Amino acid sequence: MPAIRSTSTGDEIAAEIGVRLRSKRIERNFTIEDLAKRAGIGRTALGDLEAGRDVRVSTLVKVLRALSMIGSLDAAFPDTLPSSEALSARGEVRKRAYKPKER
Repeated sequence: MPAIRSTSTGDEIAAEIGVRLRSKRIERNFTIEDLAKRAGIGRTALGDLEAGRDVRVSTLVKVLRALSMIGSLDAAFPDTLPSSEALSARGEVRKRAYKPKER
């Protein structure tokens, strides 16, 4: 499987996610119908996801849950923010995530 790179387009990433999910489905010996039923989604929605088409995030979450892969989201989105010390060590300054209101 090709690596997902920072230079990959959105369509390339969606296609690769679809390929990887299809691979996991087959590895677990599920048909599209089996997994769609398990996930509580339609067969067409699962087919769209595996084909790399645009789907709702909730559809992806349902499929990940049905494949017992929901925990893998922790690797992509860790629950911690870098500390001020870690940022300072890298020579970075913590920035506000919003603009203060002008008075």
